[in-house]
Amino acid sequence: MDSPIWIPNPNPKSLRLAANVVHTRVAGFSDADWAKCPFDRRSTTGYYVFLGGNLVSWKSKKQSVVSRSSAESEYRTMTNVILEMVWIRDLLTEISLPPKCPMDIYGDNKAAIHIAENPVFHERTKQIEVDCHVVRNKLEDKIITTKHVSTIDQLADIITKPLGMHDIYAPA
Repeated sequence: MDSPIWIPNPNPKSLRLAANVVHTRVAGFSDADWAKCPFDRRSTTGYYVFLGGNLVSWKSKKQSVVSRSSAESEYRTMTNVILEMVWIRDLLTEISLPPKCPMDIYGDNKAAIHIAENPVFHERTKQIEVDCHVVRNKLEDKIITTKHVSTIDQLADIITKPLGMHDIYAPA
């Protein structure tokens, strides 16, 4: 079993957590649709966060701003999942179970990953500069690493995009 194990404590008002250090790996999958809402063209953010292979947090929500590119939309989602992962890391550290670092974040948009890893701002990316600072600081501090995952293997796809007929039937 690849997760922390909750052990009942003799005190009925508390639980005791026992875990092996290898079980505290935090990983996130982030995805976004770009401007799919036909009314306001805002994108949908979707992410999953796993602790030791177990889903512990997820979110699907319309972004509060209109993104001008799919990379911008994906990058905003990446920022959201990183903040969630850092919160989980801090919680685990508080209870003396610091997770292994760096934590991996998986995304299927190579442009967003490139923006995260490239320290140079360009005219085309100025509008996402604030989010860049969040992501880059975590990358530089070796708190996270970015990983590309193919769209077919992107777990967060299901909470950002509707399933098509092919996805539902998928004949073998």
